[in-house]
Amino acid sequence: MENKLRKIFTVGLLMILGAILFKYVPMHLWGADILYDASAHLMIVSFFLYIIWFFIDQNRSWRIPYFIFCALVLSIVSLQRIEANAHNDIGLLMGLLVVLVSIAIAERKRLKGKIKF
Repeated sequence: MENKLRKIFTVGLLMILGAILFKYVPMHLWGADILYDASAHLMIVSFFLYIIWFFIDQNRSWRIPYFIFCALVLSIVSLQRIEANAHNDIGLLMGLLVVLVSIAIAERKRLKGKIKF
């Protein structure tokens, strides 16, 4: 339980730092109307999906449907952000990159030795 809370806190903190670095700093430098800043909507939704993962992970048969659900939710959020002209593909990819790096850092012990180049 304590380890899971530590992972959630780590991911949340890293996402906040990523949002500051890749969203708010560029917005401060180039204005609030830029489209290539990292998507905070994508990061927030991903953070909540990561929290839900700790409940899904307990049942192996729910994993694949959950990944499909996550892909669907993230696609809908991404399409909405593009449709609202709030982000372009670079901003969405930067938000997704912040999410993936944050989760990879928090899950580094679990991922160690499983990803090889």
